[in-house]
Amino acid sequence: MAKYKIGITEHGDASLDLSWVDRLPEVDGAVLVTKEISHGLRDAVLANKEKLILHATTTGYGGTVLEPYVPPYHENLNHVLDLVNCGFPADHVVIRIDPIIPTEKGLALAFNVFKDAIDLGFTRFRVSIIDMYDHVCNRFVDAGLPLPYGYKVFQPSKKQIAAVDDMLTDVSRYYCGKEPFGGFKRYDTKEIQDVLRNLSIECCAEPELKNAQHCGCISDKDLELLCLENDDDGIGYQRKHCMCYSGKVELLKSKHPCGHQCLYCFWK
Repeated sequence: MAKYKIGITEHGDASLDLSWVDRLPEVDGAVLVTKEISHGLRDAVLANKEKLILHATTTGYGGTVLEPYVPPYHENLNHVLDLVNCGFPADHVVIRIDPIIPTEKGLALAFNVFKDAIDLGFTRFRVSIIDMYDHVCNRFVDAGLPLPYGYKVFQPSKKQIAAVDDMLTDVSRYYCGKEPFGGFKRYDTKEIQDVLRNLSIECCAEPELKNAQHCGCISDKDLELLCLENDDDGIGYQRKHCMCYSGKVELLKSKHPCGHQCLYCFWK
């Protein structure tokens, strides 16, 4: 049995539904998932900063038909940076590129988000590849958008997963180029490990991805950052391949799409 209760806001958006604030006393820590840093969220996060991990979802699609009411990604990244400059712990921030659409255009966009976030000093990321539920396919068709996998195909092909892995390799190379070694020289194995020590690209429920660290959205690393002891009995919680801490507690009650109205939302 899990030692701790760790809250999360996966049923909605922590910036649009602040009801999680009232539930913080019920949990030992919380992971907030949000697509924007609203004024209300900013104030609540700064008031509870030692108890929170922030997953700032930044896909690159803000303001497009896919995410019509989400801020553009440059704006979102700058607001997250402002939050850090106001005292929120930088190591408690995860830039969540979720979902990635594994087309040529989608991969280029995801890489640009990584690049711009790294340029701002962010080093912890979390990725997932888009799941095409039947109702999501229908939304794409209604919006006149191409289907990345074909009609009513839920998951990417092995070739598309390999393309995501290749993009993540390019991200690591870009990160190396930002280090003071100077440019994209050829590193030996020890050098590359030293350079990438502080770059973290995580994923959960993506078993075929090779170039990301597999861990739950609530992980041992999060427990450590929240100053909680390691809990070996707390592995595994939700769906197949989920690696989240078993003390995971949903803090939001909504079961419908939030005000951001993203076409890929799993809620119908």
